[in-house]
Amino acid sequence: MNDETATRQNKILSILQQEIEDGEEMTAAVRKLAEAILLEDKGFAPEDIRKNVTFNVILEAETVQSCVDFLVSMEQQDVMVIKCAAGSIASRERQVVAAARVFGERPVPVAVVMDPVSAVVLDGVRGTVLGEGFDAIPTKKQLSAMVKGREIKPFPPEKIEREKRILLAFDALRCSIPKGGEGGVRLDTIPDEKSCSCG
Repeated sequence: MNDETATRQNKILSILQQEIEDGEEMTAAVRKLAEAILLEDKGFAPEDIRKNVTFNVILEAETVQSCVDFLVSMEQQDVMVIKCAAGSIASRERQVVAAARVFGERPVPVAVVMDPVSAVVLDGVRGTVLGEGFDAIPTKKQLSAMVKGREIKPFPPEKIEREKRILLAFDALRCSIPKGGEGGVRLDTIPDEKSCSCG
């Protein structure tokens, strides 16, 4: 490799690194915005919300961690997941729906993806769009009404593997670290919650 090629590659790497850092800063800003909206505009209490929540996704011989930026729970039921993104949210809609379906034994009924300027609210079970814009994010009272009396059945086993693959395909590598399985790193204790920047 000559000096000119090395210099060009270093410049490209520097640009890519700056873009990654800018994206992480923007995503962090979106998280702050999302938290403010939930607490100040939508009537949720701090105890209703968990931030930076990781969860295990078992796929064949591997256990992989994925994450959501916010998990909203009411009456001991997980009712809404939120993913924050720095760029366009259109491509992230499928990701947050997959996260809602894979998160627990039963799908989380409401899934939200948001960026600095807008949000899309989706039905975590059906995958349909319920509304767009920050105003569409349900208030605590609205969310309670949406899930009250709704029977949430486990996602069909024949479809859940596909959802896992879709979710993990979207996830950033730093939020999807294989543990266990052949060639993996086995951890005896996997935390329920930790800082995550899967954006």
